Amino acid sequence: MKFLVVGDPMLTSEALGKAVHDVFGDSVMVKGVDWKPASEEEFWYLRSQVEKLGPDAGKPPVELKEAIKDADVVITHHTPLNGELIRSSNAAYIGVCRAGTENVDVAAAQEKGIQVMKTMGRNAEAVSDFTIALMLAELRNLARGHAALTSGSWKKKYPNSGFMGDMKDKTVGLVGFGYIGRLVARKLSSFNMRIMAYDPFVKAEVLSECNVEKVSLEELCKQADFISVHARLSKETAGLLGKEQFALMKPTAYVINTARAGLIDEQAIVAALQQSRIGGAGLDVFWTEPIAENHPLLSMENVTITPHLAGATNDTFRQTPYLLLNELKKVVDNKETSAWFVK
Repeated sequence: MKFLVVGDPMLTSEALGKAVHDVFGDSVMVKGVDWKPASEEEFWYLRSQVEKLGPDAGKPPVELKEAIKDADVVITHHTPLNGELIRSSNAAYIGVCRAGTENVDVAAAQEKGIQVMKTMGRNAEAVSDFTIALMLAELRNLARGHAALTSGSWKKKYPNSGFMGDMKDKTVGLVGFGYIGRLVARKLSSFNMRIMAYDPFVKAEVLSECNVEKVSLEELCKQADFISVHARLSKETAGLLGKEQFALMKPTAYVINTARAGLIDEQAIVAALQQSRIGGAGLDVFWTEPIAENHPLLSMENVTITPHLAGATNDTFRQTPYLLLNELKKVVDNKETSAWFVK
């Protein structure tokens, strides 16, 4: 069996190749190619473009044109695999070390009979931890207090001082209840909070088993003190939180997004924050990354922003290839079915 591992600045071909040998043994052949944009800034820009526009927006390494032709299995992380590359491949499987497959032309793969496998829940622990950290940071002004002290100011008053409270007895609304949403709910349970979720694909009894209330998006926006976004970005969910939804929210509500920026209408959230129609926001993802130097979010006092850090832990990167490859091995060796294949 021939593996082609396609690395990038976040997860190298060397690391991917080691994982392949650890899981499938030393008898398999492994060829490595790395996607190396000119700079870190270019990598993050291209990654952002691919997330929004698909694999044709990226610039895959030229070596892939030949390397992909005779591989039985292709393993990638963020490197874009466009239709041209996939149509020249005779692989049986493409494995993506992410929960999303925006960097792979899935339609082209399906036309060729190539099965595309994603890595479900690979950074769920990291993102759920970070989500709660953002809630606390925004509620308790952790980043603003730090910034004030480092600039020489002993600042005690903030935009939310009039309504700043405790986590206990607050209501959290989860938009999306997959791997990450469920972990957030579980971890927040120790705060003694009311937890509700909007997810049309999850049955009410599943939510009930997690002590989570199933509600409409409208009810969630009206009632939640924290609105935390965990849905997948698609044509149907793009702009899921827009002007209409922000108009329903409490003036003390905090919006947290560690998922995808496109799930929220950019102009709507900027206007809501500028006009103090919501209490604040904690954002780890942006519509263009890196965020533009003159973006209005950078000058606001009612927002905590971080540079897409939620899923980026050493534990996540170390375990992701193993999660994917162990799942693939069950399919290859034992002919098992897998819910991780993209349909």
